[in-house]
Amino acid sequence: MVAFASLTLAMPSCYNDDDLWNKVDELEQKVEANATDIATLSALVDALNEGKIIVGNEQTETGYVLTFNDGSKVEVLNGKDGVSGEKGDSFFTSVEEKGDIVVITLADGRVIELPKVTYRVLTFEDDDVKFGEYMFYNGYGDEEYIETWSQLIPENQWYNGSPLIYNMGEDAEYEWMDKGNTELCHKLPLNYGMRNFAGGGMVVSSHTVPLEDLQEYTIYDYQLSVTTGSGHNGSSNFCVAYNCSEVDYDAAGLEKNTLSFGDGVARVIDHMYVTIAAPTHYCITYGNGFSSAYGEDDFLKLVATGIKADGTKTDPVEILLAEGADMKLTDWTRWDLSSLGKIKAVEFHMEEAQFDTWGNASYWRTPMYFAFDDVAVRFE
Repeated sequence: MVAFASLTLAMPSCYNDDDLWNKVDELEQKVEANATDIATLSALVDALNEGKIIVGNEQTETGYVLTFNDGSKVEVLNGKDGVSGEKGDSFFTSVEEKGDIVVITLADGRVIELPKVTYRVLTFEDDDVKFGEYMFYNGYGDEEYIETWSQLIPENQWYNGSPLIYNMGEDAEYEWMDKGNTELCHKLPLNYGMRNFAGGGMVVSSHTVPLEDLQEYTIYDYQLSVTTGSGHNGSSNFCVAYNCSEVDYDAAGLEKNTLSFGDGVARVIDHMYVTIAAPTHYCITYGNGFSSAYGEDDFLKLVATGIKADGTKTDPVEILLAEGADMKLTDWTRWDLSSLGKIKAVEFHMEEAQFDTWGNASYWRTPMYFAFDDVAVRFE
């Protein structure tokens, strides 16, 4: 009998453990869901503490996707019964827009309120044209009637090659305004007694060229080109800015490249996308007759300074375009300008590590071209 009893205890059990494993699976799912919700909650608190602003709130099949002004996103996931914490399956009970704020309510009744703004974006794309037909005098005695952004693109890029932007007198009017949209506008600066791209300015373009196709004697035939193959995000059009080479604009009596609000209202320019233009890219990479290729101590930066409604200037904001032999900003890159605050205009200039002195003037060595696209303006 003793031997039989021992044999019975050693035999495998017929116990069905499916329910146990189902409970384990449920527990793991809850842990994973809580971990996701904790990460979401942490991201929302960080956004609140960092002063981020919501620019998009999209409802999806799985919850809500909140997009912030720095391009980051946070997804608030549904629980099994929707965005509801009533049954303990989600930290969140609702995501609601109330005027200019988004209210996120947690299951325990606490709320997170984040500001929300609307962007309007200057894209330079014909499909996005809001302005009506306008006319300007092109410096050759001809009147140009403009209805699309593409009409502002010079067919010829080389120096003196286009009546749109060269050999223009003081009264010439190559200008553009994103009227009815961002309200941003630009007119070629009056430098050296002429409104001429050789004296600086911002010109609409769609020209691209591979870097390997450029040579030193052709780089200025591609003044309005980028090496990215397109505008930002694969678009057709963008804008190329040329800055005079003088180190001290004020001493030389020169106007800086300026974007301003044509309707006179001060607003926040949140960000734009920038890259170096083809002539600059070539000279940084290979050098030319005026400068050598960039070495360890070289850099190129783009500087923006806001002009407030009262005419005073803001502290500048900078972005590094190139540094040393290897770092070159050759892709479209987001540049945050929001710290300039509400401004009626923004001035741009470029700086590099070294310059040459010719006669009584000092000049930067590298040709100062940059391109920009998709300028986002806040409308609150």
